[in-house]
Amino acid sequence: MSEIFVRFGELGLKSPPVRRRMEKRLATNIKIILEKKGIDDAKITINRAWARLIVSLDTPQNSIENASIIQKIISILTQNVAGITSVSHVIRSSSDLDEIKKTALNLAKENLKPGNSFAVRARRLGKHDYSSQDLERLVGEVLFETLAQKHNLTVNLTNPDYTLSIEVKDEDAFIFDQKILGIGGLPQGTQGRINSILRGSIEDAISGFLMSKRGSNIIPIAFVLKNSKTFGTNANEIEKQLDIFNLLQPKKHFSYYKVDFTHILQEIGLDRLQCSTCDKICIAISERISGDQYIDGYCLGNASDTILERIPESSNNHLAPVYYPVIALDPTKISHPFKENFISEFCLSDCPGYENQKKKEIKPPSLEEIEQIVASANFSLIKPVKA
Repeated sequence: MSEIFVRFGELGLKSPPVRRRMEKRLATNIKIILEKKGIDDAKITINRAWARLIVSLDTPQNSIENASIIQKIISILTQNVAGITSVSHVIRSSSDLDEIKKTALNLAKENLKPGNSFAVRARRLGKHDYSSQDLERLVGEVLFETLAQKHNLTVNLTNPDYTLSIEVKDEDAFIFDQKILGIGGLPQGTQGRINSILRGSIEDAISGFLMSKRGSNIIPIAFVLKNSKTFGTNANEIEKQLDIFNLLQPKKHFSYYKVDFTHILQEIGLDRLQCSTCDKICIAISERISGDQYIDGYCLGNASDTILERIPESSNNHLAPVYYPVIALDPTKISHPFKENFISEFCLSDCPGYENQKKKEIKPPSLEEIEQIVASANFSLIKPVKA
């Protein structure tokens, strides 16, 4: 049986009851997302141990199939599951010192490269015949005496090329030499439901991702443009963005709302279109879509050089908060999945409303006109065949 350490950061600061609830949610999310990606649920068990979740895979530990599945699971956990700070493929042994030395040496033989510097880091919980410092020294001594001369290894306790980590709890020891960073944040489903407005811009997509990273379940509202000479289209980018949200969602059956954006822009008129007007109408349509369902908020992106003009025109009549997660952030410096092969399509980059926003002489639609546009909007719930 192979095992993976799953570490979480922020939820570890919560009170014991809240923490237990969030850990259970994280374990459930992991199972659902792994199943969506083709990992057999029957082969996976998740247990809590030492402020960790341990994902156990029921396959022969040294098989080629096992190595491939382990790498796939690690990739899924670090790229698609909010609430995880890092993961490590661990090898379990007993807490017997000789057994730890043997297991650590075998792992180091596989992964230490000639000319590397190395260090051993140890943590311990429980009663043992050795301290954490003893463990670091004794295991490091075995590695150095066995491998140093043959592979030209050196010890570097400050900035090593290779770090072998050992965590001992009571009768068990876990040995690993990799720690792969995850998305971080909080598990989805612990912080309510957010309508994420998507109009083709990277900023809209990043905003939805950041809210999901904060523990919200995201409901994508896709404002799709039909391909036309007047407006062009944003369908390609929105489809790619929805594919990412599908991978991030801890739901067995992905769904989203599709709104006819072409009709809305025709009703507004390109000569009167501004970012603030678009925001108002899209948020109001999202409210209409939600109906009697409780929503904790709405999120959308913004262009940093027009946000000051947009905020004064934001409506105060919404039943739930409106979030602009990237308002004070540089989207190019945010770690997010919308990188390679993603562009802003129509929204912001090519939309005349982006330029119109700074033109004071443009008179936006009246409140009555906006209400009429919202009431006439066409939308539908889309449930793709493949979840």
